[in-house]
Amino acid sequence: MELARVFLLGALFLIAFMLWNAWQNEYPSNSQEIGSTNFLKKQGVNNKEIKLPTPLIETNIPIKNTQQQRFIHVKTDVLDVWIDSLGGNIVKANLLQYPQYSNQANSPPFQLLSPDSSSYYVAQSGFILPDKKQVFQYQSSQNNFILKPDQPEIKVNLICNSCGKVQIQKQFIFKRSEYLIPMSYQILNHSSSIWKGRFYIQFQQKKISQARSLFNISSYIGGAISTESKPYQKISFDKMAQGNISLATQSGWVAMLQHYFLGAWIPSSGQEFHFYSDAKGDIYTLGMIGMPFQIQPGMQFINQSKLYLGPEVMDRLKAAAPHLDLTVDYGILWFISMGLFWLLKHIHQYVGNWGWSIVIVTVLIKLAFYHLSAKSYRSMASMRNLQPRLQALRERYSDDKQKLTQATMELYKAEKVNPLGGCLPILVQIPVFIALYWMLLESVELRQAPFILWIHDLSAKDPYYILPILMGITMFIQQRLNPPPPDPTQAKVMQFLPIFFTALFLNFPSGLVLYWVVNNALSILQQWFIMRRMSIDLSKKKR
Repeated sequence: MELARVFLLGALFLIAFMLWNAWQNEYPSNSQEIGSTNFLKKQGVNNKEIKLPTPLIETNIPIKNTQQQRFIHVKTDVLDVWIDSLGGNIVKANLLQYPQYSNQANSPPFQLLSPDSSSYYVAQSGFILPDKKQVFQYQSSQNNFILKPDQPEIKVNLICNSCGKVQIQKQFIFKRSEYLIPMSYQILNHSSSIWKGRFYIQFQQKKISQARSLFNISSYIGGAISTESKPYQKISFDKMAQGNISLATQSGWVAMLQHYFLGAWIPSSGQEFHFYSDAKGDIYTLGMIGMPFQIQPGMQFINQSKLYLGPEVMDRLKAAAPHLDLTVDYGILWFISMGLFWLLKHIHQYVGNWGWSIVIVTVLIKLAFYHLSAKSYRSMASMRNLQPRLQALRERYSDDKQKLTQATMELYKAEKVNPLGGCLPILVQIPVFIALYWMLLESVELRQAPFILWIHDLSAKDPYYILPILMGITMFIQQRLNPPPPDPTQAKVMQFLPIFFTALFLNFPSGLVLYWVVNNALSILQQWFIMRRMSIDLSKKKR
């Protein structure tokens, strides 16, 4: 196989793989567990008779200031949230440690939850009652909570004073430096009748539109759930629009994902829940509903769950819930991506700059493949030295391809040259390249991470396209060092490849292009050194 063909196949494989990943993200598998219906039947519940939560969908909620009695403002060192006393739901959440924009000095914090109609996204919880009254009006002792420097946490207690003889308290706990919010319900039945209900937790979100192009593959945006048998399943907006997903579980979580950030409801372990989804207009719902329960007169009911609102940081997600770290979706080559990120993170602890960390990782990868690359470059150098003799064979057997092939193979055998020896390092780098692409795309640690000079965000494209142009130049230099293809058509294709790859890399994350530029530069140095050394050895032999 000629080197040009290897490049073409590698490029086609890369494009096909990215398009396949994009298709999987946009149209994930619709297969669900059939066993959910049998599970519900064992619990005495008819799947067709399940009444799903239908809480009030209210967009453009008028949050103006904390003086309004309806809203409760809570601010910690990492979270800035608003709780709607009607239902006790979190309707707005800002992540204070993550600016919205990287190129603004006073950028507002990233807003994860929003009550606005244009970006509606809220976290809701409550109860389904037999009389369908499920939205409670709560009150709090104050409307403004701010975590003080000497405070480890804030407890926000919401009391329902309009629930008659049934006392309902909903509590949120906001902890310092934490995105995980414990939430609990305490219900005291002071009435003379049995209080019945079902607990639910859910997200409601307006579908986020994604701009896609052939060479700019986006991260997955949509829902995800986890069960005891399937730790991670994507539930796309299209799947939610089809109706109730009808899936039961005894453990797990439900989440809504977007690039770098997510919201996740995590019920207490051991509880039995039923997943559901729905769509009304452009508002999509994904949640979990518990099994029916009863509270006898004079008894109480306590329910606990957790809400994660924050970045997709693996260590935090692992601590929050089992398998929640899988939402950092590195794709099919996740094991390579995780290894690269582990190495990158540890180097960053000493270097303090993600860009230089990428450079060092590139050097280490190059060292790991040094002997393999050296063998490849020796093969290329040998092929280059054989070009005059190969050209002579082509002229001698121009009318007999069979004899030309036989004579060429005899020459390779006599000179101990493997024409395929230069292909392997290129093929080996393709999985590393893809794994690094998804690692840079999905790792929130690299979001808005500066490098040097004009590179202010390694997760975004180079604003001046300098790195892609440098990559194209280094690729052109590599071509000049390689033996030219014997076929004129392949030679023309080879000349076009640097331009093709430069265009391909224009919208890639600058951190990924940085890796490729450094890798090419190191390859050029290694190849030049080996070819020079072989040329010297060849001159000595002739003497």
